[in-house]
Amino acid sequence: MWAFKEEALTYKNSTLSIPKDLSLTLSSPQILNQNNAIEWRENSLDIRAFAFKTKDVTVVIGVSINHHRLFLNKLGWILFWSLGFAFIASTLFSRVIVNRGLKPILTLNKHIQHITPEQLDIRIAPETLPVELRELATKHNAMLDRLQTGFHRLSEFSSDIAHELKTPLTNITTQNQVILGACRTSEEYQEAIASTLEELNRITKTINDLLYIAKAENKLIHRHNEHFAVHEQLAHLIEYFDILAEDSALSIITSGQAMLYMDRNMFERAVGNLLSNAIRHAYDETTIRVDVEQSDEFVTITVHNVGETIPKQNLPYLFDRFYRVDKSRQHSGSVGAGLGLSITQSIVHAYDGKITVTSEEHQTQFCLILPAAKAYPEAESLPQEML
Repeated sequence: MWAFKEEALTYKNSTLSIPKDLSLTLSSPQILNQNNAIEWRENSLDIRAFAFKTKDVTVVIGVSINHHRLFLNKLGWILFWSLGFAFIASTLFSRVIVNRGLKPILTLNKHIQHITPEQLDIRIAPETLPVELRELATKHNAMLDRLQTGFHRLSEFSSDIAHELKTPLTNITTQNQVILGACRTSEEYQEAIASTLEELNRITKTINDLLYIAKAENKLIHRHNEHFAVHEQLAHLIEYFDILAEDSALSIITSGQAMLYMDRNMFERAVGNLLSNAIRHAYDETTIRVDVEQSDEFVTITVHNVGETIPKQNLPYLFDRFYRVDKSRQHSGSVGAGLGLSITQSIVHAYDGKITVTSEEHQTQFCLILPAAKAYPEAESLPQEML
């Protein structure tokens, strides 16, 4: 402590001295606070002092702050290493947490990496994953189910088409080998050529039908959509099929009226396949009925015939390519390649419609459901009487 009177040192209890360049004159009495603190360094000591003035005496009270600075330095290092350790620990902990959180995704990724066209039966158990990923796993499994079904059908299709083309090609090869095995008359050569041409026409028709189905399913067929009366178009079709029906003493009748907006040729092909199928499988001397109904949104065309009941287990496969209920009748003169119903289905689906089939107690009916003309925006520009 130091005491000054009129700036002259009158008392001190320390060997330390106050720097001369520090002004100790205070204009008014001061309280002890940080604002009037005086700091200096002497003999490796850091001194902090406070000066305040009474009426006649200025008193300076000082204390060494080395231990405070040492404490602050130690505290700084402690905080530095603590923060560094906390940063490293939090980084490692975060990595552990992230790895643990990503483990289900990594597991899912490993499953996906093992999926190949030859291994589509791999499935992920949703119950082993967190709730957030269970829906993803379920949809992933459903996608694999669809892919597996598609690959299976593609494999069957490849096998079927190979078998379908193998038979006529084998017939052509065998017949030509027989013909070339000996000298033949011109009539025999003509018969062989005619038979070969028939088989080639069958192959060509099969290939064209397959191409048509592929284009229709992918909506690649150039469609000339127009509005027409269904009953009028059916009348033209029945004129043609009546000739085929006469051989079995069948009659074809229609009922109902409706308007459609679609390609006439595609409509004729879709319904024509159903009529051809009905004529082929109907009992002799029975009636084939074509009923037409129209609602605000749909046009329903039902082709009904009386014939052998189709087993229920066969109904879901009737629209598959090359599928025949009676396998023993393949390649006979009365049966096609098994593509007619597939073509009809692809045409109906191209117009966002659907086709159904039922067969009970010798009554079989195919039902086409197509959007009515009013369901298309183009119909708004037509006169009301046309609809």
